[in-house]
Amino acid sequence: MSPPIVVASNRGPLTFERDKGGSLVARRGSGGLVTALSSSLVEAEGVWVAAAMSDGDREMVAASKGGRIDHDEEGTPYRIRYLDIPPDVYDGYYNRISNGMLWFAYHYLWDTVTSPSFGQDVEESWEHYVEVNRRFAHALAEEGEVMGRDTAFLIQDYHLSLVPRMLRELIPDALIAHFSHTSMAGPTYFRMLPAKIHDQVLRGLLGADVLGFHSPSWAENFLLATRTLPGARVDLARSRVVIDGRTVAVRIHPISVDGRAMRQAAATPRVRGLRHSLNRWKDNNRLILRVDRLELTKNVVRGFQAYELFLRRNPSWLGRVRFLALLSPSRMELPEYREYTQACVAEARRINEALGREDWMPIELRLKDDYVGAIAAYGLYDVLFVNPVIDGMNLVAMEGPLLNRRRGVLVLSRNAGAFGRLGRYALTVNPFDLDEMADALETALTMPVDERTRRARGLSRLVLANPPERWVGEQLEDLERARRRRGL
Repeated sequence: MSPPIVVASNRGPLTFERDKGGSLVARRGSGGLVTALSSSLVEAEGVWVAAAMSDGDREMVAASKGGRIDHDEEGTPYRIRYLDIPPDVYDGYYNRISNGMLWFAYHYLWDTVTSPSFGQDVEESWEHYVEVNRRFAHALAEEGEVMGRDTAFLIQDYHLSLVPRMLRELIPDALIAHFSHTSMAGPTYFRMLPAKIHDQVLRGLLGADVLGFHSPSWAENFLLATRTLPGARVDLARSRVVIDGRTVAVRIHPISVDGRAMRQAAATPRVRGLRHSLNRWKDNNRLILRVDRLELTKNVVRGFQAYELFLRRNPSWLGRVRFLALLSPSRMELPEYREYTQACVAEARRINEALGREDWMPIELRLKDDYVGAIAAYGLYDVLFVNPVIDGMNLVAMEGPLLNRRRGVLVLSRNAGAFGRLGRYALTVNPFDLDEMADALETALTMPVDERTRRARGLSRLVLANPPERWVGEQLEDLERARRRRGL
């Protein structure tokens, strides 16, 4: 029998919004995280603690007792506790620190000649980050007190880096796992953060019994960064850290996607209709597809430039291939993201003006959040182009091969966390090398059908062999080993 589970993440499994009739309705989040954790929560009768993100979420908090909501979504019961955080505090915690500093550090996004430059405003924002993490820790402790001493706490991602230590101070014997869904910077780059933030983030994470990462590279970077922390003894061979008389295990657990749910979605009349429309638009052209959030790490501009280089080297493909880019706006509160969105649009327009014809444009750029449209497009691509400069995992690289019907080829960045699992069946590329990416596109489009088939089947098998529930189960097994080790 599974232990009681309490999950914590910035964003919860449901968000509440007003429909056209004015009623509050729940919309379930998509992706492997929600799927994996939701099923485990239901089985363990657990609770999910999250920040109230939308106005509807805050209305639900106001109408509930202590932010606790019991909700049934298509036969699946959810127990959620929303934390209503003041907007100015949330802005400092989320936009300034989580996304404006930690995300940039973990993904090597700063142009170090000119940025970052940390000023006095960082101190206030950091206090907001600490305050939100403290609120989460106290909420988890309250839920754990109700559920009992065997409760397993599963804390998610970089937003909540301080929660493990704060929770440990409140419940010394707690069983705590923290999972980082991002990449992790090496020690030299990570030290670019202000010293206090650098040390507190590491110490906060080390409050856990188990720290999880998607890729061996990210786990190794964390261990190397921790070697500089006073009082921490790092054992690289055993992938663990001893601190304050406790042993913290560092483990690799790559998350996956829910293949069954995705294939059910792909079979709906709505998706079939969208796929039919895309097929008409595609006509007799081959299709290169990318599906991404408009995120600085996704390398969209270089992807367009590599495609342009491929076309200029291979003019026989002009009028015979289309590049469909489905990009979802992301973090538009930050000026860097607004500027990058404009750069992506400008680059696509430039290439279309340079190489397009009256009846054919090389790039079709669609800017909107359209998960259903992406599911339809996955069925039709000949090449799936996934070239992030760095990525914690990348679920698109898994979703596409599950739904594709054309033996499509995956072109995959070696800096994506998914590379460790899928690389043997993909065409792997250096995401900074336009020549290499252009060559990979040509290889993918001209690959013999038997080789395409071998690779496509291999990708699908690997994804299906690692269902989301396995990801949660392995973390719970790690916590059970930690419990036995501590004699609890």
